[in-house]
Amino acid sequence: MRALLLGLSLLGSGTALAQSADFVVLDRNRDGYLSRIETLPAPEIYKRFAQFDSDRDKQLSPVEYAAARADDEKRAQRDAALAERVKAALGAERAIRASAISVESYEGQVQLSGFVPAPDMASRAGRVTASVDGVRFVHNNLAVRVK
Repeated sequence: MRALLLGLSLLGSGTALAQSADFVVLDRNRDGYLSRIETLPAPEIYKRFAQFDSDRDKQLSPVEYAAARADDEKRAQRDAALAERVKAALGAERAIRASAISVESYEGQVQLSGFVPAPDMASRAGRVTASVDGVRFVHNNLAVRVK
C-alpha cells in the first residue's frame, strides 16, 4: 500500500513538473512568480493578466498561471466548436459554396474569408453566420470573384 501511495505521489509530482515547464521558461527573473511583462510571450495570458491575478498582487503564482492556462484551453475549445457550428450551418445552405469559405473564431467573433461567385452569396453567408448560437460579431471578409 505504501509503495502504491509513493508511486502515485511521484507520478503527481512528475505531472506538476511537466506542467510548470512553460512557467519556468516565462519566469525570467526566477522569483517563482510571473509579472505582466514576463507573460508577453503568452499573449492570451498577457491580455487578461488582471483577470487571472486572483490575489491582486500584480504577479501570477504557479497556481494562478495553471488556472490561466486551463482557462485559455477552454476558450480555444469554445472557439473551435463555434467555428465548427458555423461551418455546419454554412454547409447546410444550398445557396452557399461553403467549401470556398474559411471560418475562424475568437471569443464569439467569427471571421469569414475566401472567394464567392456573387455578392448575394457573401451577404447570405454573413447572415447565416450571425444566426448561429454563440456568434457575437461577424467579420465578413468574403470577396466576390466572378469566373
